[in-house]
Amino acid sequence: MKARTIGFLFGMVLIHMMWIKSPAHAQSPSLSQKSDKFQIPKEPGWKDPSYRGWELLSIPGLIATYYDLNLDGKLDYQVIRKIIRKGSSEKMTIQDAIQSARIDNLTVYVSKPIIYFTSKYPLFYCMGVDFRHNCTNIWIDVAEDGLNGNETLYTLSKPQIQVR
Repeated sequence: MKARTIGFLFGMVLIHMMWIKSPAHAQSPSLSQKSDKFQIPKEPGWKDPSYRGWELLSIPGLIATYYDLNLDGKLDYQVIRKIIRKGSSEKMTIQDAIQSARIDNLTVYVSKPIIYFTSKYPLFYCMGVDFRHNCTNIWIDVAEDGLNGNETLYTLSKPQIQVR
């Protein structure tokens, strides 16, 4: 192999080792441990004083909603939903969009000229949001059926056992 290829491979292995050893990827307590620190709170909603807004994520098809649960001026909770479809605010009113979302059991986010229709319940629940909007603890609700105990801790550092 060329020295350039060997250097590249060595660099990739080194980066991978540093990533796995970093404190951000340390094993987190599982959801089954009933600790108040890791309980997933119910989403307060946009009328609550803890609501801090929403944004489209850089990952296409996802919208994050942010909250400051302890009202200390720092984000500490976010939920992430999948975008199901989009509409134009030029072709429908916000009232029509809300009515359509109710019929289809969806949630509406408006950013003129686009109206986003998302899943009613989040796919991800995140606690411990940093200044870059990254999460410390993430739970995934694959069924997107709301908080009912079937959420699982989401981690990239612990491989899952493959079951047939």
